[in-house]
Order: sequence, then structure tokens, then C-alpha cells
Amino acid sequence: MIGRLLVANRGEIARRVFRTCRELGIQTVAVFTDADASAPHTAEADQAVRLGAPLAYLDPERIVEAARRSGADAIHPGYGFLSENAGFARAVLDAGLTWIGPSPEAVAAMGRKIEAKALMAEAGVPVLPTIPLSPDGPVEVTAPVLVKASAGGGGRGMRVVRDPADLAGAVESARREALSAFGDGTLFAEPLLEGARHIEVQILADAHGTVWALGERECSIQRRHQKVIEEAPSPAVTPELRRELSEAAIRAARAIGYQGAGTVEFLLSDEGFFFLEMNTRLQVEHPVTECVYGVDLVRLQIEVAEGAHLAALPPSPVGHAIEARLYAEDSTGRPQSGVLHRFEIPGVDGEFGLGARLRLDSGVLSGSEIGVHYDPMLAKVVSYGRDRAEAARRLADALARARIHGLTTNRDLLVGVLRHPDFLSGALDTGFLDRHPAPAPLAGPEAVRLSALAAALAGAAANRAAARRDGVLGGLPSGWRNVPSQPQRAVFHAEDGGRLEIAYRLTRDGLRAEGFDDVALVAVDPGRVVLETAGLRHAFEVAAYPGVRPGVVHVDSPLGPVRLTPVERLPEPAARVTPGALPAPMPGTVLRVEVKPGDVVEAGQPVVVLEAMKMEHLIVSPASGTVAALHVTPGAQVEAGVPLAVIEPSPPGEPDGGPHAETTGTESTTEPATGPRTGSTTGPGTGSTTEPGTGSTAGPTTEPGAAAGPATGAGSDPDRGDHHGADGRPETTPETTPETSAAISPETGAAFSAEIGPGIGPEIGPEVGPEIGREMGANPGGEATQP
Repeated sequence: MIGRLLVANRGEIARRVFRTCRELGIQTVAVFTDADASAPHTAEADQAVRLGAPLAYLDPERIVEAARRSGADAIHPGYGFLSENAGFARAVLDAGLTWIGPSPEAVAAMGRKIEAKALMAEAGVPVLPTIPLSPDGPVEVTAPVLVKASAGGGGRGMRVVRDPADLAGAVESARREALSAFGDGTLFAEPLLEGARHIEVQILADAHGTVWALGERECSIQRRHQKVIEEAPSPAVTPELRRELSEAAIRAARAIGYQGAGTVEFLLSDEGFFFLEMNTRLQVEHPVTECVYGVDLVRLQIEVAEGAHLAALPPSPVGHAIEARLYAEDSTGRPQSGVLHRFEIPGVDGEFGLGARLRLDSGVLSGSEIGVHYDPMLAKVVSYGRDRAEAARRLADALARARIHGLTTNRDLLVGVLRHPDFLSGALDTGFLDRHPAPAPLAGPEAVRLSALAAALAGAAANRAAARRDGVLGGLPSGWRNVPSQPQRAVFHAEDGGRLEIAYRLTRDGLRAEGFDDVALVAVDPGRVVLETAGLRHAFEVAAYPGVRPGVVHVDSPLGPVRLTPVERLPEPAARVTPGALPAPMPGTVLRVEVKPGDVVEAGQPVVVLEAMKMEHLIVSPASGTVAALHVTPGAQVEAGVPLAVIEPSPPGEPDGGPHAETTGTESTTEPATGPRTGSTTGPGTGSTTEPGTGSTAGPTTEPGAAAGPATGAGSDPDRGDHHGADGRPETTPETTPETSAAISPETGAAFSAEIGPGIGPEIGPEVGPEIGREMGANPGGEATQP
């Protein structure tokens, strides 16, 4: 019997395993890096062992030594990191510890896709044809294919090739990326199945010959090949197809003598279903299976490792469950970092628990610091219902009402998908988000305007309360003037870059707000405002966080969540860089420099190839012009925002724009990898200030709301310094912005008499540089290296 178990992982999966251990009476041991010293999983365990640097989760020797030091007699690998590392499994067993997972031989058998497909074909599992791609000679293809790396996964080393003429370039790029990510450049290709579904079967096997197939999960909603929403059962799988899929999964497990929990993944198309890969571990999306089958998969893993027998037949499914992965990322999918000021999901009746109608599996709490070293998934929110429609409605409503402050997340995307008619009808495939890439924000334009008014009123109420508390003119009404002339004003930037100026008076007759003729104020205090418009009352919960620069105000209401950046009347000096500089959109390594000083370049022409997050990113010229300066050479390590080159634009009249980072396109129908990764949040108009929830920023512009987060991934040096070029070194200069001018002009001089509420934050200087633009291709994420 296991007495003390170490979880070789972090975040929500470590907390998930700890929960089951507490129920079983097993003591727990956490491991943590310096980046996770204050993480929730570190605090929850009975013991915790420091590993050191952020990437130490990937060091088998340190993990085994931590088990020895803590007296643990078993190790659970979770998912990601070392969970599918056969060498780690062998090291655990060699140390005399219990390994909660399949044998090292089974892990190794599924670790290379070419060999795994051949093994599955021998076992009678349907597979797609394999086209070898030898580095020694060209290979001709006649149909669209998917180039894939034999080792690893997660979209890395994968390319879609629809034109045979593009094959050579795609193979070269994919091989280079695979070598960087996995240390193995072996590639193959297989026919590309357009419009296929991603279906996987949960299996569980004991050491006595019993293998369960616990139904299927639908995982087709993917963003850049990273699973976003999963559900069980699949709306496309009939009872007969479920039987065939289950039988194929059981044959796959028996072919490698599998023991423990695992997942067999398939592509499902009009032509049939085909083996994709086998994950020899627990999956991120395992909770939906637990909800529908009423089992604790972690408990079963532990009991199987202790030698228990499974029942002859698995339990029967009941109801429907849907899981949404909540990520800290912007609308382009770039990860965010910073402080999660508030994290509340209403209606949760079970954390990591079975039997809940709304379950939360989270690795974070309110106040958690979201760093740049690991996957940006904040939580999994799982709903259970009698049927699919009930589960979808419950999950969408909970996410829409959630209070998530301090970081930009993919919440709007999740709710948009869950409420989309095609999703509700079950019309899914892996291209769903390519067809429906940008659902409308939960808060429409009118909701944003009303929220800004509520924020302004709440800020004034907070100032009045502070004045009364401090005994400073506390008896005067808000915005009092001896000779009334100007309304009170508050200015905000919305997340879409729009500017909202609120002008209002509080008179004996009530609220008088410019542009809000039909809006009446019902109640106001620093945290809550009730407005009535067109006979309908709306309550707005307002939370201001002025302690960070720029400040941020979150307004939550049934109309939708709104995040506002207050504009300060007297801004600080702004940092500027050389106009025309092409900044690095994220930390990384310069692989190639495609131009030299003096070259004439066209808009969109590659200038630098940057490797970040084990992916290649093309930094292209924003406009036609001349290369005035180059600040990097191949092999150089750069931080986000560091100028790579300076392009002197062509004479006026020709097209202009901003630098663009193009990620080399990849396609994957497998589950993407998530693990130590870089967290670039560079977007259009990145500035040199720090925005809450987005990390330290550096770049040519200072538009509020944009940020570039410093980050390090596998193979990068977290302690490296800035590498500013001589011509691109940021220069701090006092700037007078339009808001500054307004604040000191004679026409608005009376504004100094107005009350400055907490909704008034720093105004950042004018945009002075080119934007960092579009990113194309795969975004590393998913499970294969997820913390």
C-alpha cells in the first residue's frame, strides 16, 4: 500500500491528485521550482521540496531525489512534463518506488509515431498511410498531406502541404523545429483529412488482464491545434460506432501490455476512423469522463498501481459533461502574465470533485501570480447535465458571470462557442474555430459605455468615501464648484482600443450624463452602481485596482464583463524608440538574418527569423523601404521589445504599417504540447509600461492596454539581460499628450477643481512606432508538456 505519494507536476493536476490522496489517507508531497514557491499546489501538500530553476520539473534526477528526501514511496507524473518519458518511469522503478502509470516499455512503444502506427496496424487498429520523408532525397506527394514529427507532438514540427511545390520548404522548416523541440528531426507525412473530428477513448487497464473502455470524448474544438472545449459523449458517435471505437482502443492497449489510465486518439471522418496517437497518461480533459461515468480516475490509477483488480465490466454512462479550458491569453492566443487579482466562478458546487453540476479544477486562486515559464491555463470549468443542451447552457452562463480580474483570458471565445448554433447542433470538426474565429465580445458597445459610466460614478463615490474617512472636505458633494461650469470627467480606454470620455453632473434632479439621456442613477457606492435605462435596471459591480500602472477597472454585470484602463490627466514621461524599429514580439533566439544594411525590402519581406517557444517566427518588414540598421546576429538571445532592425520607409505615399511576426504555420490534429513556454503578449501598439496581467513590456509605442511579457521557455536563459542596439535604445522624453493639453488648457482649467476619482489612471504617451502584428500558425500549448 502506498503511504506517501509525490506528484511530479504542478498547478491544477497536482491539486487534483492531492484531493484523491486525502480521501484515500495517503500523505502528499509537492515539488516546486522557484517560480512556484507561493503556488497553491506548493502550499496544499503535506510536504514540499524545492527543485530550483523554473525548468527543474523536467529533471528526472531531481524528482527522484525529492522522493527520497521526503520519504515518498510512490510518484504520480500527472500529465505533461515527464509523464510520457520512459526513462523517467524506469528511473522511478529502479529507485524502488511505485510508478503510477504504464510500464516504461509501453510508454516507449507509443513515444514515436512511426513505430506506434506500425504497431497499431499489426493489432488491427485502422491507421492512415505513412509517407516516409527521408533527409537524403526528395519525396513526391500528389495530394494534400500533413508533415509530422515522429517524436513529440503539440503541433511542433508539423506543416500542412497542399501544393507539392511547397513540400521541400515545409520539410526543412519542420525538421529544424522538431530537432529544436524534441532533439529528433525524423519526419513523416500522412494524408490530410479535411473536416475530421478529434475523438478519443479513455481506457483503464489493470495488471490482471482487464481493460476498460470508458466511452469517448469529443475534442474537436481546437485553437491552433490546442484543445479548448471537450465533452463526453460525442454528439457524432452512435452506439455502434462507440462499440467499434472502444474495441479498437482495447486492442491498442492489449498490443503493448498497457496498465493504468491512458487515451487512444482517433480522427473521425466520412471515410471512417483512424488511429492518431496514444497518450500513456491521464489527460487534461479526464474530468468529463469522470462526470459521465461516476468514477475517480486518479483513485483507479493508484489502486491499479497497488495491484487491485478492476471489475469485469466498466460502469455505464449517464448524462453529458462539457469542459472549457480557461487560458490567460489575448484575442490572438498570445499568453498573458501578471497578477490574477480576482478569480471567482459562480455556481461551483465542487472543486476537483465528483457529483458536481459545476466543477472547477484550478491551479490558481485570487491573488495568484501568473508567470511566464509555464502553460497559461488558469482552470478547467466542467459542467454536467442530463443532456448536452443543459450542460452547454450551464457552462456558458457560469463563464459569462465569472469575475476574472487582472488578466485577459479566452473567456469570451469559450462562451461564444458554447452558445454558437453550430456547436449546439453538434456540427463540429477540428476546423470549427477557423470558420468561426472571433465571436463577438460578451459586452457589446452599449454595455461598454454603460460600464464606463458606472466606473466613473463608482470612482467618484470612492473618493467621497475616502474624503469623509480622512476628514478632508468630506461634507462637500461630489465635484462641488463655487461657480459650476464644467461637468466631472473620466476617460477610459476600452480593450478594443476605443476611447470613452464620460462627462456627468450629479444635480438635485439626479444624474445628468452627456450621451446618456435616458439613464438614471438608482444607487451608487464604490463597489456597486445601479443604473436604469429605458425602464430596465442593471447592477454593475465595479472593482478598481489603482495600485498598478496603468490602473485597471473591471466592471461585471449581466450585460457582460468589461475591462477599462483609466486615462491619467497628468501622464508620466513616455519612453520612445527609433521610428521604423522592428522590435522582437517575444523573447527568443535569432536563427537567421535575411537582409543586410542598405538592402531595399518590400512590405512583408522576411527580415529576421526568430525562434521562440520552440517555434520559428518570421519578423517581416512592415513596409517598403531600406534597411537602415541591423542590431542582431544569428544566435543572439533577445528579449521582447528589443529592436532587431530599423527600416527606413520609402518616400511618403507608399504603403506603410508595422512590423509583423509571422509564426511558421503548422497544422496538427493531435493534442498540442504545453509546458515551459514563453509568454509573449506583444500586440499592436506595444508600450514601455507595465499593464496588470500582461507582464513587463517594451516596444516602440505606448498605447495603453498593450503589453509584451518577458518570458523564457525551454532552452532559454531566464537571467539574460536586454540587448538594445545603439540606434534602438529606448530614450525617455517628456511627452505632452492630448489629455495633458486638455488638463492644462484655459478651456478646461476648471477640471483641476473636479474630483479625481480612482477611475482616473495614467495616460500613456502617443503612439510613436510601428505595430507588432499578426502571428500565423501553431501556438504551442495543450498537454504534452503542460505543467
